[in-house]
Amino acid sequence: MSKGDENMGRFEEPPKKKFNPELPPLKSRVVAYIVCIPLCFFMGKFKGFSTSFCLTLTAVVAAVLFISVFFEYRSKYKDNEFKNAVINDEFHSDEKWQEKYHDYVLKNDFQQVTASSMNADLNRRFFKPSGVFWLISALLLFAAALICRDAHSDIRGLLAVSGILASLWGSFKLLHTPVRSFIANCGEKLPEIDRSYLNGKMLTYRKNGEHACNNGINIGGNYVVMYTNNQIICMDRNEIDSVNKHITKTKYYGSGVYTGSVLSYYLIVNLKATDGSSCTHYQIELNEFQVNMAYEALSVSSSPSLSSIKEQNDNSY
Repeated sequence: MSKGDENMGRFEEPPKKKFNPELPPLKSRVVAYIVCIPLCFFMGKFKGFSTSFCLTLTAVVAAVLFISVFFEYRSKYKDNEFKNAVINDEFHSDEKWQEKYHDYVLKNDFQQVTASSMNADLNRRFFKPSGVFWLISALLLFAAALICRDAHSDIRGLLAVSGILASLWGSFKLLHTPVRSFIANCGEKLPEIDRSYLNGKMLTYRKNGEHACNNGINIGGNYVVMYTNNQIICMDRNEIDSVNKHITKTKYYGSGVYTGSVLSYYLIVNLKATDGSSCTHYQIELNEFQVNMAYEALSVSSSPSLSSIKEQNDNSY
């Protein structure tokens, strides 16, 4: 990436929660569970419940904690096995995984860009229907303010002000995208990047809920364009040094109790170091098969796959 492109920036990390209490070690939590289980019985008796109810409650709590500890121990046991499988590329070379991968590619190959320009295509991808909803709501509020002529002036004023606020918020939702600044940052290279983008191969990935994302990557002949929820960057393919596949295993805990784990898949693009500066890299989350598709399309050298284990305590404030 040239100096003129530096202001395109790196992909931003998701905002961190203000306070995320440190998760105690599993052995410490097992001791705490053993101490707390009898307390369930005595708390029930203190509240006036029958002995049979207290025993049942205690048994249920003990069973839930036992199952949680069992699955967490099993997960920890498999962590090193998982890391080694990813690093040694056994994860992706597994026969069953390869079969699923080829089936996925047959049904979900790279997309071709059909828009007339990169600007039009990116605007479509960042279009937010909620913005239209708020604008329609604003029109309805304005119409209500005009129709209700016999209503009290305060009510009409409230409807009009609500319509103005709704229209402003709707306009903000529709116009507040990174597309305009990205197009401006392309500068004199815009025609080249636009041509590469329109002839490029596209992968898009949307995910709702926690860590919701609207991600995509366009692999063109000369440039690679990657976007996330709030940022778009462009890279010259000649400046790509290597590409990695990165799998993150996130382990979730609620009230210190293990509730399960989720795998997230990332493509990491490393750029060549220039003028003695450190290597710049960008990462984007896709699904597990899309990461491999992009990896195969972009790989310029033999690059190892990476893995990491992340623990997330849901008791966050």
